[in-house]
Amino acid sequence: MKKILSYTIFSLLITIITFSCDDGFLNVSPETSITSESFFKSPEDLKLYTNQFYAYLPCPVNDRGSDNVLAKDITNETFYRMMRGLINPDNAGMWYGYWARMRKINFFLDNCSKARGNTADIENYIGVGRFFRGWYYYTLVKKYSDLPWYDKTLQTTDYNLLYKKQEPRSKVVDSVFNDLQYAADHIKSNESGYVSKTTMTKWSALAWMARFALNEGTMRKYHSELGLTDAYEKYLKLAVSASQEVMDSGVYSLYTENGTGDRNKSYEALFNSTDLLNNPEMIMIRDYDKNLGLLHNVKSVLNEDTGLSRDLMESYLAYDENGNLVPFHNIPGYKTMSYNEVFEKRDPRLAQTFMSGGFKQPGYSNIVYPDLNIGGYVQIKYYPRSSDQIALGSTAYTDLVIFRYAEILLINAEAKAELGTLTQDDLDKTIKLIRNRVGLPGPDLSQWLTHIDPVLEAKYPEVSGPMKGAILEIRRERRVEMACEGVRQEDLIRWKAGNLAAVTPRGIYISGMGPLDITGDGVPEFYISEDGSGLNEIKAEYPDAEIINYNLNSSVFCLSGGDKGYIERKDQINSFNFKDKYYYYPVDTRDMAINTNLYQNPLWK
Repeated sequence: MKKILSYTIFSLLITIITFSCDDGFLNVSPETSITSESFFKSPEDLKLYTNQFYAYLPCPVNDRGSDNVLAKDITNETFYRMMRGLINPDNAGMWYGYWARMRKINFFLDNCSKARGNTADIENYIGVGRFFRGWYYYTLVKKYSDLPWYDKTLQTTDYNLLYKKQEPRSKVVDSVFNDLQYAADHIKSNESGYVSKTTMTKWSALAWMARFALNEGTMRKYHSELGLTDAYEKYLKLAVSASQEVMDSGVYSLYTENGTGDRNKSYEALFNSTDLLNNPEMIMIRDYDKNLGLLHNVKSVLNEDTGLSRDLMESYLAYDENGNLVPFHNIPGYKTMSYNEVFEKRDPRLAQTFMSGGFKQPGYSNIVYPDLNIGGYVQIKYYPRSSDQIALGSTAYTDLVIFRYAEILLINAEAKAELGTLTQDDLDKTIKLIRNRVGLPGPDLSQWLTHIDPVLEAKYPEVSGPMKGAILEIRRERRVEMACEGVRQEDLIRWKAGNLAAVTPRGIYISGMGPLDITGDGVPEFYISEDGSGLNEIKAEYPDAEIINYNLNSSVFCLSGGDKGYIERKDQINSFNFKDKYYYYPVDTRDMAINTNLYQNPLWK
């Protein structure tokens, strides 16, 4: 009942704000006295207003626009359009909507000091407001780099502010982290002994600060075009200190049990649970509830628009014949292994992220056939495990991850490696814990530094120095642990490895034309041919089997070797190209026409 009442009051609040505030950037009207004078009276008012900001936080469930996926539809998504040369300053999209959200945040910060009540409560919600301003601004910094900084609500009379030019990235980022630091200093660490996972706390503010500091530090280290390489250590040290404070708090820990006693399934359970509120790994979540009608459509990860890439599959480690954990490409015959063979003796997270042969949807007796039009590697991470959640429409009510503790451990290890200060003890307190969860042996720093994987070395040529091997292996670990959580594209950008997203994505290996058995039971599920010839004979041989026919002449995919090889979509072969200017978005010429003081990113001139 409290939850329903809260949603009702919040809806009424948004209605009041909507009718009293014009969200436009250049065409704004002053807030009415009703909203600014009559509403912001108490900490409870501040709480109700800031509730709307939580909808801004993303909880992605795939890695579209990166080398982790093979996507079916690339026509509308901006990053795919950019890599196909379809984005330019004339059609990049005006940033009008961005400032509408910023105006709501600044309007709150302009008026929150009018509240009367417990000082700590008021400062807590001021901290929440400043967190969201810093958070939202940094999402724009990642996109545009230089931006005009606004820390007040603009009115139509603020002509000089409305039409000012961008501030340098360094100045905007300083302001962002001032906001984030205020948030970390003033937002409460808990409430009545309970640490919230759905609203901001001191710890979630520190977690976001650590993520953004790692991003800024690595951007400055690897992107010389910013002219800020001399200041990268400042932000990497901040990433270390913020993540370390979260680690030292003792509030969070990795989840290692899933209720069934099967420790090896604890990783999988993070992404298909209907209740993450009490999960010790969750720093922030989006709480869904069947009884309240709070539902989503995360079941679409399975076999709909996006498959997983072979390149991601190969990044999971494997055990060799001597029981040593090695890169998959060290296993003899890895290039031509069958659908099922690639799952044998691998990092357990592979089979908890990729669908292996024989997977069945809850409530169904038939196995799921992978869609070869999206490569054949199907994502099961995030897929619900009860039949009522996979009906048509938005029917799922699993809680979704916004930020989890494993990322804090990865941030801490990566930042220390980039600074050159990483020790074996650091790895034991971070990466080793993540590997222990799935039963993998812990990392050996000396081995990492002396046995550098040539495949990783080729992927990331920007990496150098005495910690090279450690940086590369931590990137592998991050890719595997955080797969499908929406961070891969951002990682490629900050590491200056965007070219990896432009490589033609590939799916499963098919050894030749004819019947294809993906379950290993001796009965084919597919028939691959150029024109369908021979299909009737195969169906006669297996009269009880459901065999899906793919004619390559009319199919959207082909095989990399002609009559055998890896699945590639015909519309994506050599379709992508990554240029350095794609690390940033251009300022739309229409925005520059309205505000002639704006300037274009030099890479886009």
